[in-house]
Amino acid sequence: MLTKTEALGYELTGKGQRMTAGMRACASWAAVEEHDKVLDMACGNGALLNELNGKMRLTLCGMCESADQARVVSEQLGDADVIAGRMEDIPWRDDTFQVVLLPSAIRGDVQRVLDEALRVLRDGGQFVMAAPLFSFRGDNELSRRELLRLMQEEGFRDVSFRACGLSGAIVGWKKSAIDR
Repeated sequence: MLTKTEALGYELTGKGQRMTAGMRACASWAAVEEHDKVLDMACGNGALLNELNGKMRLTLCGMCESADQARVVSEQLGDADVIAGRMEDIPWRDDTFQVVLLPSAIRGDVQRVLDEALRVLRDGGQFVMAAPLFSFRGDNELSRRELLRLMQEEGFRDVSFRACGLSGAIVGWKKSAIDR
């Protein structure tokens, strides 16, 4: 029998933080290797970064909606570089990260968010974005099929949807110099 927390799609991490179904999907499908530099574009309470931090040595970076939230998450994670920022304007340089994660719905200009994720990924880097198994589309939400198409149009390669429990993830890779 599912607990209320499980039914709502949350899971507790080692520090008692709640991971959403989208965070779990990103953690499951991210191809993270030792010493990678990872960006969580919507790190919320930091649970996803905390989960990754406990598994291997990584350089972790995150973005939060507010400076207060960024400060709290940064204090919890220690060495992580967590800042307040918008998905449409990632403050890191081009080609910085091996993995970029987006464990929640895109807020704002979808095309701009995808452009920014692609810009900060290194050649051959992976972008993992949470996507629901079942779509209850709001007025401004794109379908999973539309997101897959947009990612391919933006220049991601090998774009696919992968299920994970009550959620899933759309995974794409930045073309390497060889692929271009």
